[in-house]
Amino acid sequence: MTTSSDHAIRSALTTALQGQAKRVGEQAPSVRGADWRLATVTAVGAGTITADGLVWRCLSSYVSPTIGDVAVVSQSSSGNLIALNRLATSATPLYMSVYRYKPANTDRSSTTTFTDDPDLTCLLDANAVYRVEFWLHYAAIDLVSSSPAGRFKTMWSVPAGWTGNRSAVGADQGTVLSATSSGGQGRWGVHNFSTACTYGDRDSSTNQACAIEEGIVTTTTAGSVTLQWAQAVSNAASTRLAQGSTLCVTRIG
Repeated sequence: MTTSSDHAIRSALTTALQGQAKRVGEQAPSVRGADWRLATVTAVGAGTITADGLVWRCLSSYVSPTIGDVAVVSQSSSGNLIALNRLATSATPLYMSVYRYKPANTDRSSTTTFTDDPDLTCLLDANAVYRVEFWLHYAAIDLVSSSPAGRFKTMWSVPAGWTGNRSAVGADQGTVLSATSSGGQGRWGVHNFSTACTYGDRDSSTNQACAIEEGIVTTTTAGSVTLQWAQAVSNAASTRLAQGSTLCVTRIG
């Protein structure tokens, strides 16, 4: 004779067996087959990540996996596990360049105080590696009564906890270029981001010269990389950072 208690026991046992079979099937490649899914990284090894309690081999394109990444992972029907890459979660995805440019000239006069450029700035993520490039078109006077005047100087503002250096390529700070020639001596130094770099010019508030600054920025905290600039010697004649100057930021790690 079957009682209601027997029915309850059989029902509970059936549910438990079905649940166990489902869990086993979810992990058994022969049952589950090939698929892909999203998983959160809980540990990082040598070329591997751990997610969903399993160890996944990273593709070579999955650079610098980090705990907390939401990764795209795939399992073959034979049981091989691979991690394809992380989902993009930042304003600067890996290997995709972000550009900023100056839509209009910015002129500054009678100031040697470094100030953020209003256009050449970009947000950087925490715990990331970036290649940063500034292409600068500037104009400045150089001499008044044989004494230095105006000129153009730069430095970078970067997030706290950064590491890295920047290079500075352009006219040497003691050089006055001809208004009709691009010739002259150059500078090729590598500096800290906060080191002031002064450039030579064409002794004009409108005739432009060019400087290129680039470097690798490694961050620990989020924040912006920004070009800061001013006159090297205070003068009422304007120093100009011109329309068309650009910033290119590429996250590489």
